Amino acid sequence: MIRTLHSWWAYIVVASNLAVGVWGLVRWRRKTEPSRPFWFALAAAWGSIVTQGVLGLALFERYQPPFKHHFYGFLFAIVAIAVLPLRSEDERRRLLVFSAATLFIGIVAVRATYSL
Repeated sequence: MIRTLHSWWAYIVVASNLAVGVWGLVRWRRKTEPSRPFWFALAAAWGSIVTQGVLGLALFERYQPPFKHHFYGFLFAIVAIAVLPLRSEDERRRLLVFSAATLFIGIVAVRATYSL
């Protein structure tokens, strides 16, 4: 059951991160301030990654996925750690950095989902 949930949850990770990443970049391009709903959506998209990671760790011992699967998981963590210090920057820069990182995570999640 966890394995099935992990497989299906990957689509939520992909969809939420791509959508929020594009949404943020559109707001940045139009020079509009990020709204409260945007930040909640970004938190939910990143929360989907954490959930996927926890599900993956629950399956790790039993299924021993290939190394590239581990690489994608660690890449998401590295991206998050790299951009978190910028949360105190000015509003536009923070919007750009977090949106670009979220879009990157979504694109890599597509690759991770369809390459395994």
